[in-house]
Amino acid sequence: MARYYARRNEWVLAAAIMLLTFASGAFVGYLIANPASPTGLTVAPTLQPLPEEKSLFASARVLAVRGDTMQGVVSHVSVEISKGRGRVLVNTNPFVEPDTQQSAETAVRVAQNRTGIALGDRDVIITFGNESNLVGGPSAGGAMTVVLMSALSGNFVNRSVAMTGTIEPDGGIGFVGGVLEKAEAAAKDGVTLFLVPKGEEILTYYEQHVEQQEVAPGFYVQQVYYVPKQVDLDNYTKTNWNMTVRGVRNIEEAAAAMLA
Repeated sequence: MARYYARRNEWVLAAAIMLLTFASGAFVGYLIANPASPTGLTVAPTLQPLPEEKSLFASARVLAVRGDTMQGVVSHVSVEISKGRGRVLVNTNPFVEPDTQQSAETAVRVAQNRTGIALGDRDVIITFGNESNLVGGPSAGGAMTVVLMSALSGNFVNRSVAMTGTIEPDGGIGFVGGVLEKAEAAAKDGVTLFLVPKGEEILTYYEQHVEQQEVAPGFYVQQVYYVPKQVDLDNYTKTNWNMTVRGVRNIEEAAAAMLA
């Protein structure tokens, strides 16, 4: 009887090992057949190379805020895609923020994924305009991505539309600062539709209040405090500059509004 139970245990163990081996093989096969993107992007089934050797160009506005005056300024970003070695080159003079390079590389990865076009045999040269020293790399990421998608797809950038917002590895548009100042600069430069990260259409600011209190006969102190206020940016820009503000969640929504 003991021998019977020992043999039965051997059979159970062997069956368990075979089942585990089969399950592991199936899982590994699934991973090979369905590779995950290291950036979390939904990977296009197959990235296609560019069929032509000619260089591609596109450009668009980018917005920034001057640190000394806190005024919005308009600059431009252009991209050139030509035969090369898969490099992403940021051409600026003077020097821009160090994270501009990282933002540019993210923009290239997202643009490849969204258009399905591989750039492994091309160099991407991204050039900022005269106000490039004021343009923060992250805040121009969304615009860079749309410009790249324009060059790759052949769809033109609508010159009456501009945007601000970071580009995230998953294609999302992230928050930035100075939205009101950028909106004013865009409106005064002829923009009629200004895209901002979803959620920044409503801005919160703090209004200063001062109260004077008598603490003793003839002695007064001032109490300063700030009250949060909100402004609907779309209503504000329509009233003052006849410009519409729209929030966008991701690069698909931005490209749908900016590309003709």
